[in-house]
Amino acid sequence: MRPALVVAVVVLALVAAACGTSAARRTPIAFGITGGNVRGYSVTIQPDGSVHSKGSQPGVRRQLVLTRVRQLEREIQQAHLTNRQCGGVLPDIASRYVRVGGRTVTVHGDCEAGFERVWDDLAQAVALRSL
Repeated sequence: MRPALVVAVVVLALVAAACGTSAARRTPIAFGITGGNVRGYSVTIQPDGSVHSKGSQPGVRRQLVLTRVRQLEREIQQAHLTNRQCGGVLPDIASRYVRVGGRTVTVHGDCEAGFERVWDDLAQAVALRSL
């Protein structure tokens, strides 16, 4: 009976470690505006769904359900976002960015359809109000 108990404890420890590892690999989603003639802001969605903001942005929702966070992560990953400087955009217009993990994508203007969809969904998810 004792060896069975040891095996059970080892299996539970391995499962707990695997769950902790996958959760630890999740990184926050951050998005915001920077540059131009406006004060920038950033909104961060933590892997646990909590939402934090900094800067001049209007109020945001403080918590998202985990399924919505996972949907946003998948959407960003599937959008294959790229940095873009859109033609005809004046330098005093702020750029918008989306950051996941160590990768930040910045778009100056509104010429990148995939970025626009991701940005709109992030803003809607946290109830970001336009300035």
